[in-house]
Amino acid sequence: MRDTDHRDAPPSYPDLLRARIRRLEPPARLPGIDMARGAAVLGMFAAHLVVTAPLEWGSPATWTGLAYGRSSILFATLAGLSLGLSQGDTADPGVRRATVSRRRLAVRAAVVWMLGMLLVLLAVPVNVILPAYGVLFAIAIALVTLPTRALVVLAAFLAVVMPFAVGAINRMTGGADGESTSTIAVMLGWYYPFPLWTAFLAAGLVAGRLLIASSRWTLGLIGVGAALASTGYFVLGPIGNRATEALDGGARTEVGLWLLSRLRDGPHSSGMGEAVGSVGFALAVIGVCTLIGGTRLRWLFWPVRVLGAMPLTAYTAHLAVWAAWIAITRAEGRQFDPMDDFRALDPFWPMALGVTAGCALWAVFVGRGPLETAVSRLAVADLPHRMRRHEV
Repeated sequence: MRDTDHRDAPPSYPDLLRARIRRLEPPARLPGIDMARGAAVLGMFAAHLVVTAPLEWGSPATWTGLAYGRSSILFATLAGLSLGLSQGDTADPGVRRATVSRRRLAVRAAVVWMLGMLLVLLAVPVNVILPAYGVLFAIAIALVTLPTRALVVLAAFLAVVMPFAVGAINRMTGGADGESTSTIAVMLGWYYPFPLWTAFLAAGLVAGRLLIASSRWTLGLIGVGAALASTGYFVLGPIGNRATEALDGGARTEVGLWLLSRLRDGPHSSGMGEAVGSVGFALAVIGVCTLIGGTRLRWLFWPVRVLGAMPLTAYTAHLAVWAAWIAITRAEGRQFDPMDDFRALDPFWPMALGVTAGCALWAVFVGRGPLETAVSRLAVADLPHRMRRHEV
């Protein structure tokens, strides 16, 4: 009797489990980018669910304030970076691929925007980022065709000029720092004003193309990011913050003082200090995560990478849980504050661990996140089958 050919034996369950866990490995994905995106998701959880003191760099007890404002800018920068990675280092990928890319981006922009508006209707007391994300995807249709040098110039121009333009628009419309509740402001996601936030998208596109061109740019991103963060937070920001305090203290509203106040670096202030400092912070985080992603240390961050592989699902899930709590509490007839009373439950760790566990189980047993899969399929639904391989 001949020996059994073990090569025909089905894989064992541990082997199958390991294979499923390795779905997030190269060449399909860059572990460091998923890690950075997962950190951005957790940062937005913290910004929504944790009461933090204003950030003071000299006081480590306030460093949890890093999550506020910077997480969403990191999220937007990573959106551009993902496009840069998928496009490569050329702005002219060919007529067919360019057409497919634009069509996919247009559908993705519409789907993400509509999902964002549905989340707005849940009436969770946060500024939902997805409508702004949809607007940025629409803008990306034009950006992805620009040469890298043009994107660098555009990002710098917007970061320097748009803080003044956005501030002027907010003054004229009566919305403080984009907090207008008008229908148009909500539909545009103006809390994350696209004229300025396009700079973060463009910076991400540049970073993605550079990482495709050479892995040596990993250290370059850390260095450039640190320089920009230092300039924004320690040079521009203090000037703008002092001018803002003078205005808030009842000083005469002089044009010069108002202009100086637009250099501030407060979270969601749309100041130049915030724009320059936070995009620098984002690039440095991306560089560090990419560096770690190239080592075995990446396995320590596998749960964070899972969140980063399905950020749309994770972000939506935490708002859906919050909305369910609001509905249940309201049904009980209790008087409550949907923000303060929910935060009083200390929900960050239960939410973060619960959503991460759910995403991890989905990644192991199913694969790609449900909302990510839905958006991707909708984006190629009207394309001929032979063109669907040209993906953004």
